[in-house]
Amino acid sequence: MTALMIVIAAFAAMEVVSYASHRWLMHGPGMAWHRSHHHPPAGRFEKNDLFPLCFSTLGVAAFAAAALSERLLVFRWIGLGMTLYGATYLFVHEIVIHGRVPLRIPARGYAKWLSDSHRIHHLFGGEPYGMLMPFVPRSLRERAELATRAPLDRSTRETRIRL
Repeated sequence: MTALMIVIAAFAAMEVVSYASHRWLMHGPGMAWHRSHHHPPAGRFEKNDLFPLCFSTLGVAAFAAAALSERLLVFRWIGLGMTLYGATYLFVHEIVIHGRVPLRIPARGYAKWLSDSHRIHHLFGGEPYGMLMPFVPRSLRERAELATRAPLDRSTRETRIRL
């Protein structure tokens, strides 16, 4: 039971890490890579795809630490929570929201809320930065309802925002 609680806590903590890294790293000094995500794709991969590769090293490090000593076994469960969050992020962001894999998920309920919230981020280049719990102020949602651009349709120049 303790291991499960650690996995759940690590998974939940990753939403905070995701928010912070998106807000202050990707939309800060990492914008040289992240900008590619806010523009129409130039190919199958974009510079922004380097972020998950970099972040996954943290999960690998947690598993490696757990393998070093029985006293560090807690890092196995932390690494598992981090990895599960990464897999969930990949599914939600790349498949549900951006459709980068040809697998259609109906935009209903929670999936629609996530997609609508991410659309707002792409419309204005600011909040919400979170992925699985993207809280958007009502005033920003109302402003987004008036927008006619389709920022998640990354096939046209129309999606470009100034970043």
